[in-house]
Amino acid sequence: MLLGVIKSMKNKPTILIIFGVSGDLSKRYLLPAIGAIAEAQMLPTEFKILGLTRQMDIEIKTLLQKTKNADYLAKHLSLRHLEVDSLPDYLKLGEHLAEMAKEFTEPPQYVFYLSVPPQVSRSIIELLGQAGLADKEETKLLLEKPFGVDLADAKELSKHIDLYFKPSQVYRVDHYLAKETAQNIIVFRDGNSLFKRTWNKDFIKSIEVVASEEIGIEGRANFYEQTGALRDIVQSHLMQLLALILMKLPEDEKYSQVPELRLEALKQLKVTNLERQKRGQYQGYRQEVKNEDSFVETFVSLTLESIDPNWQGVPLTLTTGKALKNKFTEIRIQYNKEKEHESNELLLQLQPKEEIEFNMWAKQPGYEHKVSPHTLSFKYKEHYEILPQAYEQVLYNAINSDHSLFTSRDEILEAWRILDTIQKSWQTDGQGLFIYDKGQSPEEIVSQF
Repeated sequence: MLLGVIKSMKNKPTILIIFGVSGDLSKRYLLPAIGAIAEAQMLPTEFKILGLTRQMDIEIKTLLQKTKNADYLAKHLSLRHLEVDSLPDYLKLGEHLAEMAKEFTEPPQYVFYLSVPPQVSRSIIELLGQAGLADKEETKLLLEKPFGVDLADAKELSKHIDLYFKPSQVYRVDHYLAKETAQNIIVFRDGNSLFKRTWNKDFIKSIEVVASEEIGIEGRANFYEQTGALRDIVQSHLMQLLALILMKLPEDEKYSQVPELRLEALKQLKVTNLERQKRGQYQGYRQEVKNEDSFVETFVSLTLESIDPNWQGVPLTLTTGKALKNKFTEIRIQYNKEKEHESNELLLQLQPKEEIEFNMWAKQPGYEHKVSPHTLSFKYKEHYEILPQAYEQVLYNAINSDHSLFTSRDEILEAWRILDTIQKSWQTDGQGLFIYDKGQSPEEIVSQF
């Protein structure tokens, strides 16, 4: 069913409208992603990009300085000045899009990508609606995280979006879901009987999702003081990856069911013991943000539980931190074992390399009976020349009306619901906040709590 939808939409004439085209996200990820999709000949035949910016003197060649396939982009990209809080500018934008549409053989779909700070998004959504630009059924709205700052705010934001856009028009971007390893989790589980039959509490001892970053806040003091690691990484990326691990498999490879199945997995999660939830802040953070009283966390390690009968009793740990020893994102699944020396770890790595590893023991060659640990591994780049970047997949799926890699409104609210108690507790004071040295591993930090 889903493949049929994608095939029917694949060549749909499209105008991609990027708010904030001169910003970092657009220059580093969105425009290069479009260039790559075009190079793979996977864009609609009739396709144009309209970049919107407050800057009056920006030039296309400046935006495309380090972008592959720049010739294609230069040919298909045009720029337009727009003040994001001016309704007349949106009305004129609508007229301009109508003129652009006349160049197409049939009415194009409008894909609005809000590559702007979250606090600006609400005004843009409202003015798009007031200008009538959300009225076309095939109009789409792509939003970057964070989706609210807490449960109450996320509910208000959802209501605000619903005033102007239907749920089917809205695509909430979590680029972690678009990474190849994340996409492959369902196929890996469903297509390999060994893991399919052992994917439950009877065989699995624990599950840990880890996102470790080497860098600190890198000059983003205002953003991080308002956000922190819990909101920035746990609420979105790590919760979604955990949901992919815990969810039931879709029937008959119907991947359109995936958002609903992730939601059902999230509904089963709960925080049972606030004292088990760890938070830390790296040494020197307060000096960076010029706030000696800050108790914003740069490190989080949470342990959740699921009431799903398939997962009851299995510890589910989400860990992330800044200024750590290495940069990586991975999912560690520990299997039960009868003897201490048995290997039992399955590793799904999303970055820096995308690969799947399973630890095992094997006899060493020779006369004596000596054994040693080895790794069975699948590395994408050893088998495939082309490995699409996450934002390529994000844009491709949105253009082709595939919601499976996007986070639904209800998933967002459910993730906030799970973390609401922790968040409220941590907002009151810095009790339990651990100060850690830079350059440590997540395990080293947790062991010091």
